[in-house]
Amino acid sequence: MKRIPWVRAAAVGGCASIVLAVPALAAHQASPPAARTAPADQGAQPSLPRGFRAPDVPAGVATVPSSGPATPSSGPVKPSKGVTQEEIRKAQELERYWTPERIRAAVPVDAVRAGEKGQDPPSSADVAGRSGVFAPSHQVASGAATVGVFLIRSEDGSATPNQFCSASAVTSPTKSLVLTAAHCLKGGKSYRNVAFVPGYRGGASQAGQPGERPYGLFPMELGKVWIDERYLSSSPSDDVDFAVLRVGPNSQGQLLEDAVGRGNTLTAVRAADLARREVTLMGYPGGQKTPLQCTNATRAFQGRFMEISCAGFSTGVSGGPFLEGFDGSRGNLVGAIGGYKTGGLQDDVSYSSQFDNDVFRLYQQAVTDAAPDTVNPLGDATTWQHASTVLTGRFHSESVRNNTGDLIVRWSDGEVSLYPGNRAYGLRKDIQLVKKGPVWKKAKAVTAGEFTGNSTDDLLVSWDDGKLTLYKDVNETNKLTQAIQLKGPNGTWTHAESITAGRFGGGNTRRDDLVVRWSDAEMTLYTNVDGRGLHAEKQLAKRKNTTWSHARDSVAGNFAATAGDQDLFVRWSDGEVTVYENIAAKGFKAEHRLRPAKSAWRYSNLVTAGAFGGGTRQDDLIALWPGGKLVMYGDTTAKALGLERLLVPARIS
Repeated sequence: MKRIPWVRAAAVGGCASIVLAVPALAAHQASPPAARTAPADQGAQPSLPRGFRAPDVPAGVATVPSSGPATPSSGPVKPSKGVTQEEIRKAQELERYWTPERIRAAVPVDAVRAGEKGQDPPSSADVAGRSGVFAPSHQVASGAATVGVFLIRSEDGSATPNQFCSASAVTSPTKSLVLTAAHCLKGGKSYRNVAFVPGYRGGASQAGQPGERPYGLFPMELGKVWIDERYLSSSPSDDVDFAVLRVGPNSQGQLLEDAVGRGNTLTAVRAADLARREVTLMGYPGGQKTPLQCTNATRAFQGRFMEISCAGFSTGVSGGPFLEGFDGSRGNLVGAIGGYKTGGLQDDVSYSSQFDNDVFRLYQQAVTDAAPDTVNPLGDATTWQHASTVLTGRFHSESVRNNTGDLIVRWSDGEVSLYPGNRAYGLRKDIQLVKKGPVWKKAKAVTAGEFTGNSTDDLLVSWDDGKLTLYKDVNETNKLTQAIQLKGPNGTWTHAESITAGRFGGGNTRRDDLVVRWSDAEMTLYTNVDGRGLHAEKQLAKRKNTTWSHARDSVAGNFAATAGDQDLFVRWSDGEVTVYENIAAKGFKAEHRLRPAKSAWRYSNLVTAGAFGGGTRQDDLIALWPGGKLVMYGDTTAKALGLERLLVPARIS
């Protein structure tokens, strides 16, 4: 699909959800298999279900012990254990919709979205030069037991609502799992009557054998689709273009693997092993939907995709499997058509996202019936790369009542957003405080504190002309409308590099004290700042000292074990991370080092601290890292950083 350019407001709020109005069917599953750890690849250690091939298999053919081709029965069959009459009735109802005529007339999902690609396909010469030798493809009129069409009825008002992709059965304790491409289902619209038809033959059959649907039709269970949240975002990550879903029994009461035999074995692939000697590609192009098959070597593409040159894989093949050791019915599932450009822009070259720990995470969710990923209310990393200021306080009315921290973000385009805390070490969807524009681009330093004597926090802003403004009682209603000018434009405050509000010894319980770092490295403490301005001043570090010019972020928090005045968390330019305990009483003498010099923290961008879970102490750090990665370190102390919680995954370019 066409990549979506960065527009901050749309990126956070415009995420699509999948609404699948398929009848809910009961789960048929055993206990999940145990896990083991596969050999590491560049630091990654995916946990793989027992019995799966580890990702260090040779890059050649991986022979699968064959259970023999599944032979569809032409007569009545025994229903699988635990299947109910209601489930059978639901499957029969779906069969009445998906008549042979409707299946034949269904159009590829990719064809419906062809206009979204927005890019001319590369020439055959260009692709062939990169991909090596093209392999011929051939039709398989008899079909393959574990590969089939994935039927989707779109409800977006399309002139062609009956659509399809390709998909394959995956062996599992549930006997009911299917894998396809995530882009087949992620399109900002709702679907219903979603079903998997394994072994679909496009009308080809022999006397005495079942016809187009030799194993029946398997309805997808309501809400049982697992897609990585990074693909659900407004800028889908093509590294995770795969979806695992669970289907109910067919109209004869058979679970999927009871009907077709053992499914394909989900197999991990290391980045170093994307080039493999012999892989079979299968999929259903449009038209008569006779499956196409091709076997060729694969190549690594961009170090994260599997690329294969097979002729004629046009629209409709998305989600079709990459199989090793294919015996005509099943094999080792090492990929699915998708990923780069949703599977490629040319019929003769196809791609798959790398099958690493990400696909196994979705598989385990499906096996254990865990809740599927949801769209991240914080948006994605493409958005967070544009954050220029982050700070915390109690702003939202609900947060004030619950004594919970919220996050305020100033963006590079001048927009200001409020993210309410969820009281569980996370954040909720943003509320716009200021639209994008030139004004807030001029804010040089911003901090949050309780300066005006009530429980709702205020913002204090130092502007590039030296003006100092207090925004009183910032919340979802007032937003930034109650401004008090503490200082007009002046030459002194133009030198304020950073301002940090906290409870630093002003003699009360409010966070109304201010630590200022100046351009000459002087450090100053102002106590009891209020709506009338600045009052008592104390020098903490002299001018032109050789230390504080290297400070990058300074954050107030409750990191020491003792109660009372707050501490100062400092991130230094060389990666050292330090907590200074009770600076009002001890200055910078009570120092605790959390990270040494040259640590990874020299690469972090922004840091703040608040109370986002586990009590009211302001000891949960939020750090923004390169690539838009946002991380919370809950319950940090003066001795150790807290447990790392990923809020926004890094952007993968």
